[in-house]
Parts: sequence; structure tokens; C-alpha cells
Amino acid sequence: MAPAFTKGLHELGDGLWAYLQPSGSWGYSNAGLVAGDGTSLLVDTLFDLRLTREMLDAMSPITRTKPIDTLVNTHANGDHCYGNELVPDRAEIYATVAATEEMEHFPPSRLDALKASDDGELREFAEYAFG
Repeated sequence: MAPAFTKGLHELGDGLWAYLQPSGSWGYSNAGLVAGDGTSLLVDTLFDLRLTREMLDAMSPITRTKPIDTLVNTHANGDHCYGNELVPDRAEIYATVAATEEMEHFPPSRLDALKASDDGELREFAEYAFG
């Protein structure tokens, strides 16, 4: 049995937080926040704008005084980068070259196309996994 954990922002140490999303199934990743002297670094966004907005709202008591100025995308899977557009414009975004190329090749619109596919089996799987 997997250990229980709760959704939300959890302080791990001085200036370090994890944002957790149970159940860890398809599309539910986690993210991190590192708050320093006057600014914060965000590690990954979430799978869509609604989930990312919830996370950023939960982080706002910290980021209000230590705004996010850096975002690091660990890799290009949508559950780690599809919420990037909600990060403030002032933030620098870092990712590997390979991750950046994959993000450009597989934007959220490609997933939307899968979910609207004429292939019923493909559409059903996309809805199951990413609905």
C-alpha cells in the first residue's frame, strides 16, 4: 500500500516547499518551490492551466513577497510544463535543449487533437489517460 499524502503545498525546510497532487496517476505530477532572498524558483508547472492556477494560488503567501523569477522544467512531459504560460512574464524559463525541442513538438494542442481523434480507440485512451 502506498503511503498517504495530501494535496497541496508542504514545507520541507527553510525556503523549500513541495506541491503534491495525489493520486500520482496519469497527469498528476508534483512541483517544487525554492524561496530565496526576495525571489523564488519554481520547479515545473502542472498538466493544465486549472491545476497550475490552483498551485500558484497555494504558493501565493510565499510568492507575494518573493515572486517567481525562475522556472526550471525538469522535462517535457505535459504534466511538468503545460502550465508554463501562467508563470509571470518576468520569469526566466530553463530546460535542456532536448526538453525544449520536445515541448515545441508536443504542445498542449497535440493532446487536444488526440482527445478529438476520429480513431475511437485512440480517443478513448487519450480521454482515459489525460481527460
